Amino acid sequence: MELLVLFNTEASGMEKERIDLRLIELVIAQDRKAQFQLFELTKRMVYSMAFRILNDEDTAHDVLQDTYVKVFQEIRNLKHPEALISWMKTITVRKAIEKAKKQFQFEELSVAEDQVEDHFESWFDAELLDQAIRTLPPGSRAVFMLVAVEGYPHQEASQMLGISESTSKSQLNYAKKLLKTRIKTLLQA
Repeated sequence: MELLVLFNTEASGMEKERIDLRLIELVIAQDRKAQFQLFELTKRMVYSMAFRILNDEDTAHDVLQDTYVKVFQEIRNLKHPEALISWMKTITVRKAIEKAKKQFQFEELSVAEDQVEDHFESWFDAELLDQAIRTLPPGSRAVFMLVAVEGYPHQEASQMLGISESTSKSQLNYAKKLLKTRIKTLLQA
């Protein structure tokens, strides 16, 4: 039986979660137990992604629900079952952006202005980074999550957010600059 690695959580001390292709076949066949199992295996990933974009628990739960409704309605159209997790992430991101469009505001910034280096002089943990990310302005946070965390190219992220590619690049740079400042402040506290 072929297994898909859902996400690697070994670094955090948790077991590696897996989804097998048989489970996906059962979900495609609308098997309720399989749908529940898929939900149980992926709900943390979906919720976490939605929350990081939205920074609001209630809205992230709404996106979680909307994501699974769409996944279970459209999964029979999924041509490549091995792409299930990527497909679910894309649905989650699009649903989160759809919910938050009104709160995303993008200041006009110059891409070249104050390029921020990607390295940091001191060590900090994921909790500190997560805390700093939550303080970013909604638009910058969305760009940062899509490009820096999820790995979307600027072109795709800008299309999803309805902004220009240069605005995406400048917002990412702005987010990095703010994160660097906020992390330094949190480390000194």
